[in-house]
Amino acid sequence: MRLFPLCCALLLSGCTEPDSEPFAASPPVSADLLQPCPGYTGPIPQSEGQVSDALVAEARGRSCANGRLQAVAEILYPLAPR
Repeated sequence: MRLFPLCCALLLSGCTEPDSEPFAASPPVSADLLQPCPGYTGPIPQSEGQVSDALVAEARGRSCANGRLQAVAEILYPLAPR
């Protein structure tokens, strides 16, 4: 009689759906890749030289952000076609 509950549990487990696919955690992404890239943070440009400096700073910030996005993509999706 002691085996009866054990047999019932085994029989009931055979009637359920199979488990879903195992969940794989994503690899860790370093904290420096998650920090925002600085762009132009100064006052509103008043002269042509200041506008030029602001554009250069924005281009550097955008390049930095795009590089970080690419690095994060390579970490999270290593087998994705490029």
